[in-house]
Amino acid sequence: MFILFEYIIKISLSLGVVWLFYFLLLKPLTYYICNRFFLVTSSILVFFIPLLSLDFFVAPQKINASAVINSIPSINVHEAGKIFSLEDSSGNMAYVLLALLVSGVIIRSMHFFIQFRSFKKIRSKALLIEETEGIKLYHLNTDIIPFSFNNSIYINKLHHTADDLAEIIRHESVHVRQKHTIDVLIAEFICIINWYNPFAWLIKHAIKQNLEFLADDILIQNGTDKKRYQYLLLKVMGHSPLTISNSLNFSSLKNRIFMMNKTKSSKRHLLKFLFVLPVIVLMMLAFRSNDSVANGNHVSTKEESFRLSELTYSIPDPAVTMIIKREQAKSLLRVGKPFTITLIRNERDRLKMLLEKNGYHNITNHSISFLIDSSLTNNSFSVQVNIDLQTKTPSVRNNNGTQSKKSNAVMNGNNNTLYQFASLYTAGFSAPMQSYLFAWPSFHANNVNTQNLSII
Repeated sequence: MFILFEYIIKISLSLGVVWLFYFLLLKPLTYYICNRFFLVTSSILVFFIPLLSLDFFVAPQKINASAVINSIPSINVHEAGKIFSLEDSSGNMAYVLLALLVSGVIIRSMHFFIQFRSFKKIRSKALLIEETEGIKLYHLNTDIIPFSFNNSIYINKLHHTADDLAEIIRHESVHVRQKHTIDVLIAEFICIINWYNPFAWLIKHAIKQNLEFLADDILIQNGTDKKRYQYLLLKVMGHSPLTISNSLNFSSLKNRIFMMNKTKSSKRHLLKFLFVLPVIVLMMLAFRSNDSVANGNHVSTKEESFRLSELTYSIPDPAVTMIIKREQAKSLLRVGKPFTITLIRNERDRLKMLLEKNGYHNITNHSISFLIDSSLTNNSFSVQVNIDLQTKTPSVRNNNGTQSKKSNAVMNGNNNTLYQFASLYTAGFSAPMQSYLFAWPSFHANNVNTQNLSII
């Protein structure tokens, strides 16, 4: 269940990033069409960004070897989500939180359907005045603020003069022609799913406010007298009974007048929209899973982890030794930390890339091997890293000194920890994976029956 909470946390953080980006960089701009596209598109993308894996775009070994990527801290939402899991929560906390979440979604959904039903009742009482270019104009004999929904405009023609009525219809016609109802419904959906997140409500308000800025701007550009139009907004006061519609006076009058009088933003400000791409990349990096990219401090939760008690190196070439020691701080294997097969695989790839970077090429699968000592207790292991660029394909050596060219050596001795470790993590792995894992149990002073094992 904690996977669900982890996903919810990622969505909440993403919505926060979207709103902050809009509020700090885009809201002051007069490019309302671009702002509309950003708000709607990014609000939808936040549901998919947490599902994207960084491994899909970048190879895991490149991620591990990249100093730039590893310098960006990952937000450990995995542990935050695990707090709410059944195993780690006291009592029925996970069920309580889940019930609260579902209850909020149900309440918000009921509110939406009540709004939609109220609209149906209003429409049933409305009188169709005219229909022009697919836009229907309805008269309501009630005290109602002019609003539009889908392809219809609703007004009380008795409350406005002929000139004011013409301006109102032109304003609402912009909403109808540009399908602004779709944006409003998307904003409602976001608030239904994320009712607990204040950023979802801020984004909803930003979407509806930007639509009013956009409609005002189009009217001014088409020749509407700015001052007269602003006086019209002063006269049309009140609140629309429907939150799912576009109302003439939804947004703050002060903000709308300010934006109408504001100097048009220069085209160079359009470059700010390009920052959306690095923001998305940073979000993916921050949400990168430690299950797929082991970084030395975290390992895959899908594999059983073992404690690394000792790490040694066996490197015949002094030049290679210097290269490895110089980059020792970047090693993914660290004493006192857990390790798995995935971590060993990533460390081997890191070492291979490091050697290739320093001019060594044609490194075979057997040039870098790992000898694992399983004789320690409490899942503690010692690992010896062997780097011999002249190494040929190894073979299996038994206790009697004979060699075997079999692809897999079978242990006939005790069912010790090493055998469990090797059989658990080599089953199902491809040949390239098996080719660089070496398991080597050490001999005890009390002559415990052990046997060298090489997986080729």
